[in-house]
Amino acid sequence: MNRTALVSGAGAALALSLLGCSSVVQSGAAVGKVGHSLAAQSRTAPQGAEACALQEALSALPGTEKPMSDVCGKAAKSDLLWRRSLGVLAAYGQSLETLAHGGEHAGQLEAALTGVSGGDWISVDGAAEQAARDAAAALVKQMADNQAQGDLGRAIKDAAPHVKTICDGLGSALESAAKSFADLQKEAEKKRTSHTDRRCGTAAGTNLCVGESSVDRMVYGNVFAQAALLESTHLETRDTVAGFCAAHRKLEAAAADGNLSKDATYADIVAAVKAAQHAASPSAGAETKPGAKPAKK
Repeated sequence: MNRTALVSGAGAALALSLLGCSSVVQSGAAVGKVGHSLAAQSRTAPQGAEACALQEALSALPGTEKPMSDVCGKAAKSDLLWRRSLGVLAAYGQSLETLAHGGEHAGQLEAALTGVSGGDWISVDGAAEQAARDAAAALVKQMADNQAQGDLGRAIKDAAPHVKTICDGLGSALESAAKSFADLQKEAEKKRTSHTDRRCGTAAGTNLCVGESSVDRMVYGNVFAQAALLESTHLETRDTVAGFCAAHRKLEAAAADGNLSKDATYADIVAAVKAAQHAASPSAGAETKPGAKPAKK
């Protein structure tokens, strides 16, 4: 092969490469990238059972021993539902990214990795949790059956009601858990400064009580720090979920109008994700709405 042929071949390869790059639907790929963040956060939030257990420990009367309440057991089951639902959103987001790059079988592997199988994949309490469970199962089935057949717009339209249901429930669950950890910080600090707790026991038939020690104060400090960390974790996860959900709404509108490949759609998605980020106080669960002015001191 002569030099001219080699150059022509290289030019053709470069042209094909550029054509492949230009065929990527950037709006779909962008939402998929947000899905990667959801996958990481689904391992750590929500943790309502942790908040429940710490709250019961702080509020228990000295010297009393009792098993954890049924409320904490229900919270643990609820945590599993929402963490798995968060993982389903993440898997769906990653399937969108694959579809945006032209993958015809996108979603099948992602669906298998969610661990969700069938409509009764977990027992739930309450209408909101049942709706989320059903939506997660429907979204997984959509991916597993490859219903979109490589059509990004169809995948977005079919998933829209399921995504909305999961988004609504997740947002409430994460907000509630964050508030619980904010309340725990206040309770731990109140216990630490009140000096009312005592260690009591019996020796030779005599009841003995001693005041708190440095170990007790360290325990209160540890509870405060752990609650602050978990509050921050839940607020960050809430913001990521809000960003994903807002971005998906932009995708839905673009899919309905045939504008998925428009540069304006990608810009709208970036703006939606940015607007969903809240400036939150890690000690009070307070948030500042985008564009709001800071309070005067």
